[in-house]
Amino acid sequence: MKIALFASAFHPSLGGVEELVRQLAHALNRAGHDAFIVTERWPRNLPEKEDFEGLRVYRFPFRVVGGSSPLVKARSITSLALTGGSIRRAIADVIKQENTDIIHVQCVSSNALYALRTARSLDLPFVVTLQGELTMDASQIFQKSGAARDMMRSVLTGADFITGCSGQTVQEAEEFMGAPFGDRGKPIFNGIRLADFEGIAPHSHPRPYILGIGRHVDQKGFDVLLQAYAKMLEKADVPIDLLLAGNGERHEYLKECSQKLGLDGRAHFVGRVNRPEAVALFKGSAFFVLPSRHEPMGIVNLEAMAAGKAVVASRVGGVPEFVINGENGLLVEPGNPQVLADALLDLAQNPQRAAQLGADGAAKVRAFDWDAITTQYLDVYAKAVAHHKQKKQS
Repeated sequence: MKIALFASAFHPSLGGVEELVRQLAHALNRAGHDAFIVTERWPRNLPEKEDFEGLRVYRFPFRVVGGSSPLVKARSITSLALTGGSIRRAIADVIKQENTDIIHVQCVSSNALYALRTARSLDLPFVVTLQGELTMDASQIFQKSGAARDMMRSVLTGADFITGCSGQTVQEAEEFMGAPFGDRGKPIFNGIRLADFEGIAPHSHPRPYILGIGRHVDQKGFDVLLQAYAKMLEKADVPIDLLLAGNGERHEYLKECSQKLGLDGRAHFVGRVNRPEAVALFKGSAFFVLPSRHEPMGIVNLEAMAAGKAVVASRVGGVPEFVINGENGLLVEPGNPQVLADALLDLAQNPQRAAQLGADGAAKVRAFDWDAITTQYLDVYAKAVAHHKQKKQS
């Protein structure tokens, strides 16, 4: 089967969607299929087509109706009218040249409208995977823009099958649509590649360390983590550092927060890391923290589990569906530095408990290997093909 993965974003951009699309494409290819990627050409100086790790990547300057103000909406409609047709034709040409069997959207953004129209024009089965866009997107575009909500309704109505990265995500989409998806919808968790964690030595640091890794944006709550870490040290000067890896629009703000909290020499900003470096950081840590304000799932939680580390995470979105409080991690109220500080201190002072939680997580995470997750997607593709044929006959 030849699968076109329409990704809302892809490498060289870094993030959860970019990584899961990369992993899914490789897993589909390992299973004997042929997956390629269609994504946004941003920034515009990126090549229109390239080979990335053996994956064919096609980039297009997507246009879509959006915005909450009449002026922004009018401008986006004009842009779509002037350029949308030529872009759609170029995408359709690629899909035909590739002899595509099915179109699969990963994370609904401007990519999804083009994917839907291409699927309709070429009479192809159409699958949509949601990643918490409706309520947990950092830009809140679907909460602010009526045009974006209309696009989402069109995409979900036109889908032959809908998946979400958690049960919570699927439920939110059903509530948004006003009806259950029935036999054309189900949750499929995002996965990780367990083989990535083999043969890499743990990161070396002078003291034990707590790890936080992810985009430095408001959604991830790293400012709350810095406050919590400072409160923990005020209560008990535990000989454990904090390492924050990643980058983003709030990177400098977080460094300023760290300085104001007096964390020089204790909180360390590692910066952007590649895949092997991230694995080494996970493996070298005492435990992992993701203090998100909102989070549809959080692949990094799975990565910490794969490294055998306990997870401290916010009780938000789909996180409680696989991080079980007291079993493989600790769940805390989002945005509360004191509650988070108590959880940090608990594991920092009880390394044996942290190790046991990590061991339980390592056993649980085996079900999330991408090869196992891909089997679920292949089943979805078969159901989407059957649903598409049924629609044509009715």
